[in-house]
Amino acid sequence: MQKSLLIIALLVFAASAVTTYELESLWSSWKEQHQKAYSDNEEKVRFAVFSHNYKKILKFNEENDTPRLAINKFADLTANEFKSKHTSCAFYEDNEDFVRERTQEFAIEAPLPASVDWRNKGAVTPVKNQGQCGSCWSFSTTGVLEGLNFINSGKLLSFSEQQIVDCDTGTDQGCDGGWPYVAMQYAAKNGLESEQEYPYTGEDGTCRYKSSEATKVNSNYSFVTPKSTDQLKAAIVSMPVSVLIEADQDVFQFYSTGVIKTGCGANLDHAVLAVGYHKVGPLEAIIVKNSWGTDWGEDGYVQIWDQQQINNGAGVCGILSQPVIPTK
Repeated sequence: MQKSLLIIALLVFAASAVTTYELESLWSSWKEQHQKAYSDNEEKVRFAVFSHNYKKILKFNEENDTPRLAINKFADLTANEFKSKHTSCAFYEDNEDFVRERTQEFAIEAPLPASVDWRNKGAVTPVKNQGQCGSCWSFSTTGVLEGLNFINSGKLLSFSEQQIVDCDTGTDQGCDGGWPYVAMQYAAKNGLESEQEYPYTGEDGTCRYKSSEATKVNSNYSFVTPKSTDQLKAAIVSMPVSVLIEADQDVFQFYSTGVIKTGCGANLDHAVLAVGYHKVGPLEAIIVKNSWGTDWGEDGYVQIWDQQQINNGAGVCGILSQPVIPTK
């Protein structure tokens, strides 16, 4: 209800000049909703940041029909603070020969289904929250392995991101970021414990993995043919897919609802999970599960236009750049 009221307030204020009283009232409501308290000096700084962000949101919504942005739990963060705390957590494999040699091309002999949503099939766990640990790569990895395990066994298990953060330390860097495909190699070798057995702490820790508690799901990984909407969709038909995106822009920081079709490039810094695709009005959109909690976006999800002509073939926010799946 409070989120809806804040969105309504944005629409109302956009139609008229915002008074200081109205902005201060919105600030008070936001602090109450998110249980925020500051010292006097910090209050002044954060209110100034909030006001600046609010104006950016209004301007974006006036200029774009979709998506809709709104003040949310990140509204008191500058762009640089948001980037350092919630993105810059996934790395891109830029060796083209390496990727090409490990790419699976999906044969498309018939029209792809008009829509797919693995949530409706029971293959997707509830939205999780990485907090301020740069562990998005581990959440993207558990997401694809949870999906594959469901496809293989009919059972939906929630796997441990913390095990990956603590134990997959050869190349990956815990809360400082990592590669989903490397984490899939780790999981293929060691298996993963459940979230219950190895709960998430949101910080780097000492590995306490128990092989006796682990489930082995995959044998390795494969990249999906990059810069191809059809190949990404074909992969999604088979299972949820790990994808990399650029998420350090306003369109992600303040995303509320709708389909992102502008406002981000292809400087990949965040790993998420493509769980389906469908049509939204005239747009074909990829359904993406994020790891910023259910109080962001569409209950933790975001929709991204599937147009591959954007960003020199990398797609909107770079979503077509480097999809990867675990191999059975």
